[in-house]
Amino acid sequence: MTGPDGVNGPNGHDPSDPGLPIAPSPQRVSGMRVPAGWTLPGKPADLDDVAEDAWRLTAFTCGEDLRLVAANLDLQARVAGAGYTATARTMTMAGYASLWSRAFSATSDAIGPVRRGSYQSALPLLRQTVEFIGAQRGLGDELDEWRRWTHEAYGRSEPARATEVGLGHYFAGGAIAAEEHLRLIYRAASDLGRPNFGPTALFVANEATHERYPLNFADHAFHLGWAQLLLGWALRLGVVQLHTAMHLAQHFPAPDALRAEIIAHVREAEALLADGDRCRLEEWRGDDGRARHLLVQFRRRPGDAPHRVLL
Repeated sequence: MTGPDGVNGPNGHDPSDPGLPIAPSPQRVSGMRVPAGWTLPGKPADLDDVAEDAWRLTAFTCGEDLRLVAANLDLQARVAGAGYTATARTMTMAGYASLWSRAFSATSDAIGPVRRGSYQSALPLLRQTVEFIGAQRGLGDELDEWRRWTHEAYGRSEPARATEVGLGHYFAGGAIAAEEHLRLIYRAASDLGRPNFGPTALFVANEATHERYPLNFADHAFHLGWAQLLLGWALRLGVVQLHTAMHLAQHFPAPDALRAEIIAHVREAEALLADGDRCRLEEWRGDDGRARHLLVQFRRRPGDAPHRVLL
């Protein structure tokens, strides 16, 4: 429970000793550097021929995905910058912005591997994005934990002869489970990113059948299905992030014109993601009721026949 002075415990007391007042956190937001806008990183100079081809084909077949992901990140950066407003520059805002910053970087970093055909490398980054967005969405109910950490962090540990930052354990699993898109992407990115046999075969032996297993070691050839799926996830997570930010107007008071841009962008993004010809992942349940992953419209090239793959 948070006291009226914004510190931990009833009436601002340390919950471990109700009779002992706890001083407010000494920290203040002395400044916040936020990019004025955002563009996706450019093409690396050292791509081999296969990755170069993947980069070219991704731009050709998924150009609208890339445009909208870049626009989404640009909007996010501009909204986050509103937190620098003097009235919004509080440690509560900093708690949201700190987690948001990590989600933003993880999303941006995931796009590069997708563009160069390293699809499996994007999965842990997108999974991280879900965790950070979920943490922001759950923070409103856990502000006491944030405030407790800000009060205790950056002390001195003499036995370790170190500045004691502390780990500050925090994971908002309930917030992830409560949001349909976060839940689906988190579960799928976790299962696809681990050494499970099915996803491993899809990444290293994409054309495998019951009779043959054509292993392609360190494969990073272009695959339309993976590119659409992962770029679609990045865009979907960006839409969830913008929704989250729009509901934090007290901490990120974006001007009306920027909020109108966000609404228009979300409409564009939703229209793209609703395209039935895109590769997507659905939750599928058999007679046993067990939830499984179903890849729909899964194909390597635009002209290939699409497949449905059940994992």
